[in-house]
Formats: sequence, C-alpha cells, structure tokens
Amino acid sequence: MTKVLILGASGQIARWAVQMLGEHADIEQTLLVRDPKKLSGHEPSNAKVVIGNVLDKKLLKDAMTGQDIVYANLTGEDLDKQAQAVIAAMQAAGVKRLVFVLSLGIYDEVPGKFGAWNNATIGEDLKPFRRTADAIEASGLD
Repeated sequence: MTKVLILGASGQIARWAVQMLGEHADIEQTLLVRDPKKLSGHEPSNAKVVIGNVLDKKLLKDAMTGQDIVYANLTGEDLDKQAQAVIAAMQAAGVKRLVFVLSLGIYDEVPGKFGAWNNATIGEDLKPFRRTADAIEASGLD
C-alpha cells in the first residue's frame, strides 16, 4: 500500500489528482485541507480528510507520519514559508518523495512573446514560487 499525503487537496489540480488516485486500490490518500467545504463531498473511499494548515507544525508532523509521497498544491504570499514547513516535516518523518505544483515561468523558461507577457504580467508574483523551487532543490528530497 502506497500512502500519499495531499496538501492543499481542495485545489483544482489536486482534486483531479485525488480522483485519479482514487481509482487505485493500492493507494491510501490523506487529504489536508484548510476548508473542507471546498471539497466535492464525493472523495474516493481510499481518502481520509484532515482539516488544518501546513503551518501547524504538530498537525503537519502527524499527517506526515507514515507517508510515502507528498503532493503539495499550495499557494499564497507565504508559499515559501509553507514549503519550508513541508520540507522540515518531510525530513523529520523520513519521507523523501515530493511532488510540488508551482508555476510556469519561474525559471524565465517561457520563450517569445508569451514569455515576455507572462513575465510582465505576473513576474513579481512568481518570486515566492521561485524561492520555493530553490528550497526544494536544496532540500535533498526526491
């Protein structure tokens, strides 16, 4: 049985992941959400819901214990602070595998006019995403 902790499980991309993982009997999901009202109410039978915030160290530590994979679908002005909390909890729990959804353009990798538009439009908003990516890359997590 593979255990997957999904952080920010009520986000649009995360909800798709929850449904797809729900099709696998060999996967056990733990869904961490701040607001359970944002969930569909039709979560798969292999998913249990935990209500809380990743910045709650005890809650995150408890949710992290025994997991094999962490999928993070987080956002906000404090994204890099959230990421540091996730990294610390994973390292403390010995969880190595992390999938963290970030954003297009954090490496200035988008070419052409769209890349220029993207950078001009949301370039400042990408800074916490880039800091998050840098922290993950430096963490030694897989």
